[in-house]
Amino acid sequence: MSLEIETIFRSRANSRGALFSALRVLAAEFRTYLRRRETHRALSRLSESELRDIGLQRTELGYSELHDDRFKLGPRRG
Repeated sequence: MSLEIETIFRSRANSRGALFSALRVLAAEFRTYLRRRETHRALSRLSESELRDIGLQRTELGYSELHDDRFKLGPRRG
């Protein structure tokens, strides 16, 4: 096989590899999007007290963690 043909095959193989890598990244991002959407839907069904129980609160931009002293562990005495 000539050097020119080997170079062409190698170039095409690299192009396919880059395409498959891009598709894998795209698929992973899509799976992440679906998980986030599912989580958001589940959280939207919870009441305010249920959200508080798991340490969250609703905000204009979505959800945020509650910063409540009862969730923080102090130094152990004993």
